[in-house]
Amino acid sequence: MGIRTKAGTDEAKVSSGLRALGTPAGAVTRDPRRGRWILGLAWTLVAGFWLTMMAISWAKGAERDPASADAAVGTGDYSFQWLDPDKKIYVLQNRRYQKAGRLQISANAGIASTNAYRDSYSIEPRVAYYFREWLGIEGFYSFYLNQENSTFEALARTAPNALPSVRELRSQMGALIKYVPWYAKINVFNQILYLDWSFSAGVGQLATALDTRTSSSAAATYLNENLIGYYLGTGHQYHLSDTFSVRFDYLATFYKAPLLGTSGSSTWFSSSTFSAGVGVRL
Repeated sequence: MGIRTKAGTDEAKVSSGLRALGTPAGAVTRDPRRGRWILGLAWTLVAGFWLTMMAISWAKGAERDPASADAAVGTGDYSFQWLDPDKKIYVLQNRRYQKAGRLQISANAGIASTNAYRDSYSIEPRVAYYFREWLGIEGFYSFYLNQENSTFEALARTAPNALPSVRELRSQMGALIKYVPWYAKINVFNQILYLDWSFSAGVGQLATALDTRTSSSAAATYLNENLIGYYLGTGHQYHLSDTFSVRFDYLATFYKAPLLGTSGSSTWFSSSTFSAGVGVRL
């Protein structure tokens, strides 16, 4: 089943309204979906670059002589001649920072793409517990600050009596299962940083507010609704010490709501949040 975004639905309805009013073509020039596509494309390029670098490293490692590799295992470290012929490094499986059996509390803040006609910002506390180094659970609560963006303002000036239905995301909370397949370290300005790369999936509840006004001259009236949300996410966690870490998270939310705000068939919508924060392990 395909996923239709609210941005596409509202844009089609507004375009029809503008044509009916005789508004000149090109009066609203900004594509409301552009920001979300740019953010998604940037994240995809970063992930692709990272995976490419890892694949190159694994391929070079596979070219080593198996006999010499087996001998190196017996000494407790690997000889990475293809990386640096003058040095040896210890196996990365010896984790310097561990999180299994520990509680982690985090505080994130970021930007969100919740609606084509709103600029949204998030504040997000999280609590996680890891059963293993590669498996854990995390609960979160996101609070969103919304304001009308330039796309909505331009539309209100051009077609003040043809406003779309705007569903604001006010808050959401949920539980995630965290899978952490990769643990790595990188050199940043001669400082070694240890990081986890995680993937997550979960379910929760969204609190939304539907702006039901049809004219820009009328006061905003909101219809509050609670919806079921489904989550997919990924993120990096950089360990500064055994206690503190810095994290970057991307969370996509999928939910169903009436196509035309309060009427129409139930349709899939989506939103996304990119946030950064700090974590403390107890």
